[in-house]
Amino acid sequence: MEYEELVGSVARFGLSDREARLYLALLRKGRATARELAHETGLDRVLGYRMLDALRIRGVVEVTAERPRKYAAVPPRALFERSLRERATLLQQDEVLATTLAESLPTLVREVDDAAPKFQVLQGTPTIFAYLREMLRRGQEEVCAMVTHRALRGSVDYGLPVELPRLLKGGGRFRLVVESDPRVRRLVDRFARISRRYPLAELRQLSPQPTRLTIVDRAEAMLFLVPEARSGQLEELAVWTDNPAFVLGQLHYFNVVWDGAGSASLRPPPMAVVRPGGGARVHRSSRKV
Repeated sequence: MEYEELVGSVARFGLSDREARLYLALLRKGRATARELAHETGLDRVLGYRMLDALRIRGVVEVTAERPRKYAAVPPRALFERSLRERATLLQQDEVLATTLAESLPTLVREVDDAAPKFQVLQGTPTIFAYLREMLRRGQEEVCAMVTHRALRGSVDYGLPVELPRLLKGGGRFRLVVESDPRVRRLVDRFARISRRYPLAELRQLSPQPTRLTIVDRAEAMLFLVPEARSGQLEELAVWTDNPAFVLGQLHYFNVVWDGAGSASLRPPPMAVVRPGGGARVHRSSRKV
């Protein structure tokens, strides 16, 4: 790891860039005076004293009982574990606060009868998939989705399927058109097994299938704008809207594709086996994937 990268990595654990440099300098020296550290890191001596004193108060460095006074760094593991504990505590507090605010703030929302349709342009894969997950959380009646094989794997990585059982247990319907590809065979088979418990969960396959589209409750839709084949060179871009006309148009397109797609099955397609002496018979493999 390059030094600048190391400084940035250490700074992630509750330190500023300058503090991380002081801490690393102390690790290298074992013990050092403020003057030595200021010279080592290129800091002004007065500023170095102030920073070391602040780090001492926070428990990042320790002071030796000698003249002149020297400083020593606490072990890295202790520094990192303390920072992680503090972050975990803050996260728990934020989760409690978020739950309270989510329940109370909607009472402040003003109802607008003649509101214009809304839209949102989303940039970057993490942002897009986070918004998609929120869409799925809002779903009550039906979710329709079209994905490529890469998008299907991405949706699993970002935890989107976690939101579907609530919809299905509540009587909602889920329809998915996925691009046929051997690389997602296991995911498709897993979905087929799980969907047995939910009659309103259906999956169909189509090849090629380049569209990435999600429609929730016929009320909102998200459409990816960047061709997936070029997504390695260009940042992902998607548009979300609750425009009724746009959503209805995308739903019509989805239904046309849905009607033309083939159903997914756990059992592989039949293979023609040539019999000795001519002729052929259809052989179905009994091996499960």
